[in-house]
Amino acid sequence: MLKKENRLSTPFEFKITKKYGQKIEGESFVAYMLKPENYSGQPKIGFVVSTGFSKNATDRNRIKRLFRETVRKNLALIPPDRWVSIYPKHSSAGKTYEEIDTDFNKNIQKNA
Repeated sequence: MLKKENRLSTPFEFKITKKYGQKIEGESFVAYMLKPENYSGQPKIGFVVSTGFSKNATDRNRIKRLFRETVRKNLALIPPDRWVSIYPKHSSAGKTYEEIDTDFNKNIQKNA
């Protein structure tokens, strides 16, 4: 679990991040990274896994757990003062933690 100060929490934060953020696309996810003008502090990350991903809640929760753990272990790769919203793709459903971790690291480092 991410610390509270590292989580996007309001619908406003998610909406602004998706609308104005830089799009980062990996094999297993799409992320939007934004540097808000009036924000300084640790990076804030949020995950969006809708019922369009899977009707089964256990599948959605598994993907959220995998991405949460990946981000938690690699939080230092994300620059401070950033908001990031992560949208897992359908293709990530069958992937292992190692595959998701590698894909995340490669794409975040390239675009950070």
